[in-house]
Amino acid sequence: MISTQIPKSYVKRLDVFYTLGEGVVVAGDVESKSRKGLLHYTRIVLDPLTMKIVKESCSCEAGSFGKKCWHLKTLEQLMASEEIKEKIEKARQEMMPIEEDIASWG
Repeated sequence: MISTQIPKSYVKRLDVFYTLGEGVVVAGDVESKSRKGLLHYTRIVLDPLTMKIVKESCSCEAGSFGKKCWHLKTLEQLMASEEIKEKIEKARQEMMPIEEDIASWG
């Protein structure tokens, strides 16, 4: 279980963006706890309508076998912060009209 406070030093980069046809993506480089300096690319995709996780992946050893690793849990926990929630909602609001327009094409 992850503690309620994530040491910010573990998350080296964090991006929130929207990918058409996929959804809201929260991606970042999360440092390994056991191997200092080793970064793992961690990515979580949210459905734009339900805002539930539809895909997640990590470049670590556990992630390569489809297991839920510490890096994914760290990113999920970080997504609960108000700052990241606002970024997720902003990305969603900017792109939903485009998705709706594409859907109306038939």
